[in-house]
Amino acid sequence: MNFHDFIRELNNFVIQYGPLGVFVISLVGNAIPYATVPYLAIIAAMATQMKINLIDALVWSIIGGLGAAIGKVIVYLTGLATSEVLPEKVRENMQIFARLAKRGIFIAIFLFAALPLPDDVLYIPLGMARYPLLKFFLAVWLGKIVITFLSILFGNAYGAVMSQYHISFGESAIILIILTVVLSAIIAKIDWLKVGIAISERGVGYATVVFFDELLKVLGIKKLIELIKGKKKEA
Repeated sequence: MNFHDFIRELNNFVIQYGPLGVFVISLVGNAIPYATVPYLAIIAAMATQMKINLIDALVWSIIGGLGAAIGKVIVYLTGLATSEVLPEKVRENMQIFARLAKRGIFIAIFLFAALPLPDDVLYIPLGMARYPLLKFFLAVWLGKIVITFLSILFGNAYGAVMSQYHISFGESAIILIILTVVLSAIIAKIDWLKVGIAISERGVGYATVVFFDELLKVLGIKKLIELIKGKKKEA
């Protein structure tokens, strides 16, 4: 089975089983630490072929978000199990980290879940630090609902583009996966520690400004603006 056939089979599975299919692929796509399957691209590809109304999109997002959150609980438990074999001093340090970061961690968990970030780098240490499981689950679920919903909306919109320009399913799936990887790479370069500190110290409004400042840095736009300003001063 080649790559196109594999993606098509996954897509057909999601279409055949509807919300259950979204639940299963979201669960599997999030349960393996540091090896997340690009399940959002598959959900978006499914949405390109189905005209999903707003209510159904919300229901599917809640169910898919639940599957993804359960998958991340497995990742969390991996960190928790790892903590059992760590030296006592390391476990104490992780618990101190959880207490110090208590104010901003819930929002950080939500943001990592709601954006295509390599979230296991945060979730495994939280398991090691024994961050409250219920709060962890709730933050991840809310975040995964958001990103699943956005993926479905994007898939619906992209389906219209596919029809207009006669893009095949195989080409569409590859494009969606490439877009997912590129977006993940961009977002992963953002200094999320700085954003998290901004949320904790000065609130969401200021953190939003910090986020866009970081985004401009990653995209090279800020450097370009500074270069243009420098040339104007020289002139």
